[in-house]
Amino acid sequence: MKKTLISLSAALLLLSSTQAISYADTVQDPNQNVYVNVDVLDTVSAIDLTYVLDKALKDSHNLALLTLKYAAQGSKKADLESQMDTMGSASFTPGHLPSTVAEVTNTGNPLLPNLTDPIDIAWTVTQNNVMNQMMQGMGALAGGMNTIISAQRAQMKTAAHQLGTDQRNSLLQTDEAKAGIRLQTIAQYVQLLGQKKQLDFMNDYTAVMEKDLLRATLFAQQGLASADDVQTVQKAINKQKDDIATLLNNYRLGLVQLSTDIGISYDPNLVIQDIPNISLDPITETDTTSLLKTSYQMKSSGNNMDEAVWETGHTVTQNTYGDTYLGVNLAINGQKNEQTKLELTKKIQTTYHDATNAYQAVLTEQRNVTDIQADLAKMKFRYDVGVLAKHDLNKFQLKVQQNETTLTAAKLKYYVLKEKAKAMDTGFIQ
Repeated sequence: MKKTLISLSAALLLLSSTQAISYADTVQDPNQNVYVNVDVLDTVSAIDLTYVLDKALKDSHNLALLTLKYAAQGSKKADLESQMDTMGSASFTPGHLPSTVAEVTNTGNPLLPNLTDPIDIAWTVTQNNVMNQMMQGMGALAGGMNTIISAQRAQMKTAAHQLGTDQRNSLLQTDEAKAGIRLQTIAQYVQLLGQKKQLDFMNDYTAVMEKDLLRATLFAQQGLASADDVQTVQKAINKQKDDIATLLNNYRLGLVQLSTDIGISYDPNLVIQDIPNISLDPITETDTTSLLKTSYQMKSSGNNMDEAVWETGHTVTQNTYGDTYLGVNLAINGQKNEQTKLELTKKIQTTYHDATNAYQAVLTEQRNVTDIQADLAKMKFRYDVGVLAKHDLNKFQLKVQQNETTLTAAKLKYYVLKEKAKAMDTGFIQ
């Protein structure tokens, strides 16, 4: 019976706790504020890469935050420097009152007459000893306060110098962010453009497949094809439509994301214009050392090393442990600099390697397109002399279109990697 009562109590406690949690989830906190602004979006019917890049840089929240961060660092640095300028020092003029019998009976000071009364002498000696001790204590207190003020001033000087270094790094981060946004936006735009061209080709291919289905159906009705032949074509069409649906969903998602990034209204029928004059020259490689010297990350790492060196020479420490910390901190920054150099060197090598492979892929696809276009010319001749059916010619033209679409995709990929390689010359290594 006792066990049953305990179980019942536990069940009631669990029920009350669940109800409390449920109640807490539904009650609105009157002090909870939510700030959601309604964005004013531009409405456009077509975009090109120049327009997208301009919008991406102007509407970047990251760049705005970096600008505010730089301003905040400058304000804090100025505040610390102002505090250091107005920070005074404690001062105390030392003094001494006659505190022995000999001193009070022969002061040598007309303002302090010599005492002769034994009672006055005893009282004055006692009183002046107390006063001298108080003045010594006040002097020691002023000295201690000056030591504290000096340490605070040194800390503020170090903090202000660090903020100056942080500001320099913020400027580097801003330039690096601009380059990163540009490359990311180019990649987004190129992906959408490639997907749109792939969708166009797949829709054209579906139209030809449906003609094949009609042809197979007619042949089956005449006994020239089997039902399996018709079913095979139908399955191929169904798979093609499924692939189109998947690609279309991905395309629309990418379009929504790009529209959000650049501040325009989403339009599923938005026209993505081609990138004009894509240069297909081979990549000209810059030596690794030169790229590292212009790298934003290496410059930022250099600033951090300079800051560590400065702190080693200007930070006031109380013991050997503080000096050891400064030395270790300098060594850590040196190791980080070396690690950054190695990581960036690998990224440089990878970027050039990928760009070279992409360029070779373009050359290969160009050769394939040239070959198949020559074959198309032969097919047209056969059609003109009546040897080839119109349907077969159309199917071969679709194959040419497929190769041209593949070539376009290869060009777009090379364009992105070439822009990535060019960005390394300006300091952005990814």
